[in-house]
Amino acid sequence: MKRDAYILTTNKESERAKFSENVLKKIGFHVHVTQHIPNECKILSIKLSMISIYNKILESGVDYAYVFEDDINAHEEIHLDEIIQYESISPMFFHLGVATYNDIQIKNTNIQINSHDVISVSKHIRGLHAIGISKKGIETFLHFIKQSEFYHLDEILEEFAGYYPANVARYDLQSYIPGHRGIIFQDRKQFPSGLYNYEMNYTY
Repeated sequence: MKRDAYILTTNKESERAKFSENVLKKIGFHVHVTQHIPNECKILSIKLSMISIYNKILESGVDYAYVFEDDINAHEEIHLDEIIQYESISPMFFHLGVATYNDIQIKNTNIQINSHDVISVSKHIRGLHAIGISKKGIETFLHFIKQSEFYHLDEILEEFAGYYPANVARYDLQSYIPGHRGIIFQDRKQFPSGLYNYEMNYTY
């Protein structure tokens, strides 16, 4: 089965973009490396760029697609057919990687995929860097963005997860950054944060 994956980057020819592309191709994704939309405000640039990707997914007519930032890596080998199994239990969206902080709210769904417990999360999470999202999820999220009082898209996604708690693909896996969980992680040792951590009052 084919699944499209979009990588947001500031430089399509960069080492980080090509590395992230290869990570996703090994999983089995059909990858679209997507140039960001420049703006003097970097937070707004990210927001506009991600919204543009979501609209591209809607225009493509697919029922489910995946969106990543360009600093990702995978903890271990995983194949697309395992990831696709999360779609049927995630009508809006799910995280392939999540950054938790403070007192995260977690729930065991009592569902297993390939013998791994599926954990659902909401509250005190950041996870824009690696998500799977449905057509319905995009339509609902785009409307939600317009209504939210938050400016930063990652904060809006966290707020969105308060209404629609999100499953995490392989929550049991944790990176060298405390609180970063899921099969996909932001590899900050290899690629210092390039898209995010602008004008932020938190770190993750």
